[in-house]
Amino acid sequence: MLDALAWPLERAGEALTALAVQSGLQPSLRELGAPGPAVLADPDDASIERWLAGAAAGLGLEAEAVDSDIAGIDDLLRAAAPAVLRVGEGGRGLLLLLRGGRRHLVLLAPDLRPRRVAMAEVRRLVCEPVLAPLRGRAEALVDRTGIPSGPRRERAVELLLRERLGVLRVGRAFVLRPSPAAPLLRLLRAEGLVRRTAALAGLHAAELLLMIAAWALIGDLVFAGRTDAGWSQAWLLLLLSIVPCRMGQAAIAGDILQRAGALLKRRLLVGALALPGDLTRREGAGLLLGRVLETAAVESLGLRGGLVSLVAVLEFAAAVPILSLGPAPALHLALLAGWAALSVVLVRRTGRHLAAWTDARGELTHHLVEAMVGHRTRLAQEAPERWHDDDDARLVRVLAREAQLNRSESLLVALLPRGWLVLGLAALLPAFVTGTAPAATVAAAIGGVLLAQRGLSTFVVGATALLGCGVAVRQALPMLRAAETADAGAHGLMLSFPPVPEGQLIVVARGLGFRYPGRERPVLRDVDLAIAAGDRLLLEGGSGGGKSTLGALVAGLREPTSGLVLLAGLDRPTLGLVGWRRRIAAAPQFHENHVITAPLAFNLLMGRGWPPTQAQLAEADAVCRELGLGDLLERMPSGLQQMVGETGWQLSHGERSRLFIARALLQGVDLVVLDESFAALDPATLQQALRCVLNRARAVLVIAHP
Repeated sequence: MLDALAWPLERAGEALTALAVQSGLQPSLRELGAPGPAVLADPDDASIERWLAGAAAGLGLEAEAVDSDIAGIDDLLRAAAPAVLRVGEGGRGLLLLLRGGRRHLVLLAPDLRPRRVAMAEVRRLVCEPVLAPLRGRAEALVDRTGIPSGPRRERAVELLLRERLGVLRVGRAFVLRPSPAAPLLRLLRAEGLVRRTAALAGLHAAELLLMIAAWALIGDLVFAGRTDAGWSQAWLLLLLSIVPCRMGQAAIAGDILQRAGALLKRRLLVGALALPGDLTRREGAGLLLGRVLETAAVESLGLRGGLVSLVAVLEFAAAVPILSLGPAPALHLALLAGWAALSVVLVRRTGRHLAAWTDARGELTHHLVEAMVGHRTRLAQEAPERWHDDDDARLVRVLAREAQLNRSESLLVALLPRGWLVLGLAALLPAFVTGTAPAATVAAAIGGVLLAQRGLSTFVVGATALLGCGVAVRQALPMLRAAETADAGAHGLMLSFPPVPEGQLIVVARGLGFRYPGRERPVLRDVDLAIAAGDRLLLEGGSGGGKSTLGALVAGLREPTSGLVLLAGLDRPTLGLVGWRRRIAAAPQFHENHVITAPLAFNLLMGRGWPPTQAQLAEADAVCRELGLGDLLERMPSGLQQMVGETGWQLSHGERSRLFIARALLQGVDLVVLDESFAALDPATLQQALRCVLNRARAVLVIAHP
């Protein structure tokens, strides 16, 4: 049955578009063709992943490859939708997972009709290519137990295979979702947050109506002197009806926080990785860490504060018609409006003090981190009596700002709710003194005052959280702006193209110029450059002559201020950063390149998909040995899986340089740009590394001093 539901690989473009439309992802409507002949001839995971990533990007979406082992395949199938699964011989069939479930899944058939199938069937189809070679041994082992043929024996074989072979990896699922750089409203709709927020507001409004109805009913019974059992039971039922409303609100709010938090994390991560290089260089590790720390408040304070503020608005709005039924409606409504204006003033005052305290704290964090990063240099070159210069002064400034903030918050929390309660009840004194107002009217006014006080208390909580969120958003603004413009080009078309043929142009630059921000003199002016497949170029020059800047422009690390750079005939806005970097890889200078605290394999293959295949690990091992790192691999106890970096295995200067070269070569691009990559190598090692680069790179641009 599942064979009939599988889409052929030749219809992959049509399948991806249909899945995006049916799942409500609102893709950009454009026609996607079939994968190229190279992909159809050899549809391995790497080529399919690259084609799907490009095709999804062309639709304004994101296709993330997610791996699973046999033990976790059920969890993947339940949560991955919408997703594409590779099935069939050689992975030439595609199952479109439209919706997940505990026992059944909904697949999109080639006739565009959703079909409900058992999860066990899909699991068997996905896992069977891995389990089939080992099934015979499992069946022989079960035969020795004497279990007769039938469903019980088949289940025993399946359980044995899953228990013994649960760690084996199975085929990847490609999860389809909106790109984190998509417009915010589109992301919210795709995640169902708009619908859930409306449901939350509806449930809270229903709770308020039930509470008001219960208050009115019990007030009518008391003031009328009635003791009817039926009305008392109705009052009790109204109170009990509030319980499911609150339970529903708690469930929906938790779901909103989870979905919105994940969405925000993805967007911030994309923005952080898309930050301009000049910004990261200018701010340094301290300010960047301060920004990252503040972004945590965007989720914890902003999402909760937004929901709480929504509840406060509903409660505050419900108090208005109730107060209008009181003995002094005009006075009460005027006082409420004035108190609301006062609350805005106090909130803005608290917000200014919070922003000042956050800036002072960020400055202190920057100073501390920079001192920690340069601690070894300070030990060697700075006198001990100067290590803590200005530390006390910085701390005093932070404490002074914090004292101002505490006074503002205390006034906000103490005055608004309690002050309104006193003021609202004081407005009822004339009615109490004269005794002219009906008791039911006075009771309604008291209920309105209490409801408004509840709304103000909720508003204080929500406003305080939103103030913290506002300050955090100000710190995270560069990341959020970078996320909005990350890869805005139609980059998807280039990801599945074959390599540039030998002799054809890879890069063409005409009239290239570059000027750093804030500087009048340009670094480059009217530069023309052409690099073809198969070229081996050496760019020499003195320090400060613009060699590294030109290499960064070619590699896509910077954008020119004038002129034009074309890659395979297309410019940067057309390709986007992803399409550009899939064609050109760079190994920047030593001070701009880093070894991440992670396995050596991750540092080598971080430009590829992760986790790597065995073929990719074998290729990484071969490149390392060709670069002369074979002795290093033999010395490290875990080989490619050895942790390296600041808290791992320490690499020498020359070993790091060759790691950076290997990282660029392993990305399988058309052009490799190596900036001062051979400067730390002795002559013999230099010759060995250079042979590896010349043998493996399709085209190479080496930047060096004369």
